[in-house]
Amino acid sequence: MVYFRWIYKFYSFILVISYSVICAQSDVPRPRGVSLSKASLYSPTKDFTCFDGTVTIPFSYVNDDYCDCFDGSDEPGTSACLNGVFHCTNAGHRSQNIPTSRVNDGICDCCDGTDEYAVPGTCQNTCEELGKEARAEAERMAELLKAGSQIRMELIEKGNKKRNDMAEELSQLENDKTEAEKIKEEKEAIKSELEAKENEVLKVYREAEEREKQKKNEEEDNKTKAEATEHFTRFDSDSDGHLTIAEIQTRSFCDKDKDGEVSEEEAKYFLAEHDSVDLDTFITQSWPLIKPFLMLEHGLFRGPKVVESDDHEPEHEIEGEEAGDMEHEDIEDVDQADIDPSQDDHEEEAEPEPTQQYDPETQQVVNEASEARRQLVEAERTVREIDSNIRSIKQNLEKDYGPQQEYTTLDGQCFEHEDKEYVYRLCMFDKVTQRSKNGGSEVGLGNWGEWAGSDGNQYAAMKYTNGMGCWNGPNRVTTVNVNCGLENKINSVTEPFRCEYKIELSTPAACDDSRPQHASHDEL
Repeated sequence: MVYFRWIYKFYSFILVISYSVICAQSDVPRPRGVSLSKASLYSPTKDFTCFDGTVTIPFSYVNDDYCDCFDGSDEPGTSACLNGVFHCTNAGHRSQNIPTSRVNDGICDCCDGTDEYAVPGTCQNTCEELGKEARAEAERMAELLKAGSQIRMELIEKGNKKRNDMAEELSQLENDKTEAEKIKEEKEAIKSELEAKENEVLKVYREAEEREKQKKNEEEDNKTKAEATEHFTRFDSDSDGHLTIAEIQTRSFCDKDKDGEVSEEEAKYFLAEHDSVDLDTFITQSWPLIKPFLMLEHGLFRGPKVVESDDHEPEHEIEGEEAGDMEHEDIEDVDQADIDPSQDDHEEEAEPEPTQQYDPETQQVVNEASEARRQLVEAERTVREIDSNIRSIKQNLEKDYGPQQEYTTLDGQCFEHEDKEYVYRLCMFDKVTQRSKNGGSEVGLGNWGEWAGSDGNQYAAMKYTNGMGCWNGPNRVTTVNVNCGLENKINSVTEPFRCEYKIELSTPAACDDSRPQHASHDEL
């Protein structure tokens, strides 16, 4: 490829030109610190005009260690001007420009040592050695880029194929959705039709069930009234039609705290806080309170569990088991439903209804309606699944997988890197996590956001944002610098700032020979 030959020959070209520059220097007179390309601006035969055009001075003022020009252009070889520029020729290596403030500061900035001329011997000329190293590195990078670029071309081919496959799958799914919605509508129409028919044939059964339920409720109400009336008559010792506190105090089962006597407060509890009650009030308010304690006295239950009702009055939920064939003059055929009708209603709701027996024709209609409901549920599930797949594929098609889809096949792949304390996990186009080697849950370091490269290459870095929040700090964020390499690999993970992480990732997908990394040089 053109770039492979270019980058290899570039440094050889630099070396040849550098030596030519040395020869040219003797032919082109110029002040110290001036590059060959700007030599014509420093003519000793005429006055010097500052580059900003503001001042013209005698040429003898150039490099006289006094700053005459505001732009520092009259002192390229001294440190008199803070904003001046000193040119290092660096024959055999790359030339460079440095601020004139670094001239004669005791530090060798130019590999040829020309910036430290005040004290001869301060710097050695290392340009030849550095040039050799730079050319060797350039050759290595060229070979790496060549091999990586071949793999990248394969990734591009696979990425475009995967994208085309996703587009075809999306088209097929949209067709499937149209068909599935038609089937769903048909199933819904069939269900509505069969349910209307089902409701019609079950109307007779439901009316019969309602009549049976009403009959049962009436029987239970009558039984409760009869039982309550019988006990009211027994407790009303003076037969005046009112049950008083004094009459309740004669009943031992009303001794709630078991201290040997029934207090007035205890008696009023069983009279629903009244001083006396008539038969109707006894049936509706007192009997539900009395009956549990009456049964407890005769051992029909283990004991009442006091619970708070909505009006903050204690009620009793009976827990226990019947005592078999025990009989008593005050207790006749009592079951748990007789104690607390509300409890019976609750249990009736919780227990599954018994399977209704229908005639064959009715059962057939019920079965057909049930099957129609099942098929509609299945059709709705199919539509939802297709919708979910369509959304997923659209999201993937909208992702930026590089200018030539070279990163497509990396979507969903995860790579790990370990250091002394943590295991880091990067899932491409998804998330970055951190897990302690000592155990504990994963910490999210960011979710896929966008490409965030600079210097004309947005694909040089990936941004993962909105990770788990730091303690008293912002949400974590991770930048992934993407470099050319022959394998997908995390090379390092650092945290340069609190809650901000940096990952160095190498991948063949980044070996783009259409984006040569030009060697940094100022001029020859």
